[in-house]
Order: sequence, then C-alpha cells, then structure tokens
Amino acid sequence: MTDDDELFAEISAVADKAANDAPHQYDLKAVATTLAQRFKHRSVDEIETQAKAVWQARGLFWRD
Repeated sequence: MTDDDELFAEISAVADKAANDAPHQYDLKAVATTLAQRFKHRSVDEIETQAKAVWQARGLFWRD
C-alpha cells in the first residue's frame, strides 16, 4: 500500500465516522492538520482538499 493509499484510507475512515455522527459537522482543517503529522508527504492544504472531495462525494457537511 502506498502512502497515498494509506492516507486515503484514513480520510475514508474519518468520513465513515462523520457519516455516523451526522448531523455533527467536522472541522476538516483540524482533521487535515492531525493527518499531516502522520503523512508528511502531503501538506495540510492537500489533505484538506482531498477530505473535502470525500465529504462532498458522500453528501456530508463540514464547518469552515
């Protein structure tokens, strides 16, 4: 599994939790900041952008 595959799996796991916590909205900047500590090959902004794409695809909401 590549680093990006592992990162995407982590984002998906958080999105799964968010779907179960609805209507609670997640702070994706905070999620990205946390994941960036482990996945140093991507910036916080790159991770946040990917997380937003996953949230949109799943019809989830987040707070800015």
